Amino acid sequence: MISTAAPSKFRLARRNTMAFPRELRSAIPELHDGRVLELDSIEGHAADVVLRGPEVQLKFLVKETGQLKGEFEVLMNLQPEAAHALAATLSELAKLAEEPSRPQ
Repeated sequence: MISTAAPSKFRLARRNTMAFPRELRSAIPELHDGRVLELDSIEGHAADVVLRGPEVQLKFLVKETGQLKGEFEVLMNLQPEAAHALAATLSELAKLAEEPSRPQ
């Protein structure tokens, strides 16, 4: 029998997330607080995820800066409102950084 009922409106809690690959765990030495990685590229797209609704999905490709070799994908999923807020914050900070009278 084929159901003609409307699709369920059930959705998971909407959250803004960043996902780091497991491989980064081994890239951070025991005696070090962290590791600086170079941002190589950013890709993204808008999606309407069945269980989460509309979101902006970003992929940051980061690379090792020292003797180690490797690159890692860091994923970010943002609700549209958070993506707008991030864009506005970055734009404002970029303007401040470009000001010639910016304190050092």
